[in-house]
Amino acid sequence: MSLVGTSVYAVDRYVSDVIYIPVRSDKNPQASILQQGIASGAKLNFIREETGTDNNLWSLVVTADGTEGWVRSQNITDKPTAAMQLAALSNSSRDLVGLQTENAQLKEQLAKVQQEHQQLLTDTEDMRQAATTALNLEEEHQSLLKENQLLQTHADVLKAENEKLRNTDRFNHWVYGGGLVLGGIILSFILQGLGRRKRRSEWR
Repeated sequence: MSLVGTSVYAVDRYVSDVIYIPVRSDKNPQASILQQGIASGAKLNFIREETGTDNNLWSLVVTADGTEGWVRSQNITDKPTAAMQLAALSNSSRDLVGLQTENAQLKEQLAKVQQEHQQLLTDTEDMRQAATTALNLEEEHQSLLKENQLLQTHADVLKAENEKLRNTDRFNHWVYGGGLVLGGIILSFILQGLGRRKRRSEWR
């Protein structure tokens, strides 16, 4: 239930001390209670402050559930209560511990990433050396292939020359053998001729 128009310049206020205060319909202690028992530390939306019929200062506020009414200004403050500040400090301490833990975890992760990075560098260098070795082996392999081809060509030439020499040797043997046979035949004719002449001489 709204009794007074809400100002656009509203700010936050907090119920001070360990008390429970009522929210009234007007700025005097006899006005009807709109909401009973706002606990200390409760957050209120402060609209404005005026002097009440009892000559005390009253504040127009809006509660968390939207109730708009008046409370004694002495019962609210513009700062959180000590209990709330202590709770906030405790939360901050927990946040600090959490941040320290997270920081330690991040450092551990960073060290792990750096180790993995170093391992990758080592693996990359090993792969580069292996690739260089493989390239050298391939070059040596190609060189040996060329050398083998040259040796094979040379061997083929030597085989051809050997075959030529064998053919020449067989021809020479054939010529020599044929010469011997022909010489024997000629010698036989000569000896026969000499024999006839000798017999003729004896007859005379």
